[in-house]
Amino acid sequence: MRTSVSLSDELASYVGEVSSSTGENNAEAIRETIRHAREQDDRVDELESRIDDLQAALDEKDDRIDKLETDVERLQNEKQTILTQRDEHQELVKYVENERTFEQRWRQAGLGTKLKWRVFGMPADDDDEQPD
Repeated sequence: MRTSVSLSDELASYVGEVSSSTGENNAEAIRETIRHAREQDDRVDELESRIDDLQAALDEKDDRIDKLETDVERLQNEKQTILTQRDEHQELVKYVENERTFEQRWRQAGLGTKLKWRVFGMPADDDDEQPD
């Protein structure tokens, strides 16, 4: 195929630079420039495809990060709930131990001591009780 082409001064200057740097005639320089442009178009298509792939991967990573952040928040809430429950259980254990101690002291006390405790109340521990 033979084609005549009119080039602007800028393009003619570029063709002149290419032909002088490669030692080719103007026609071969134009053919080489067209080949190079086609290769660049293919490269652009490849890069655009790669960009799309990377964007999809980034979106997946963002989704994963969002899920992990949600999991972290859920786990922190669960941890706080567990800590609160532990505190409540410790209070219950302390209360039960106090009641058990009270019951043990009541069972071990003599009749006079029990009567005194009924009237005046039981002291907090055995050390408070001193003989009169």
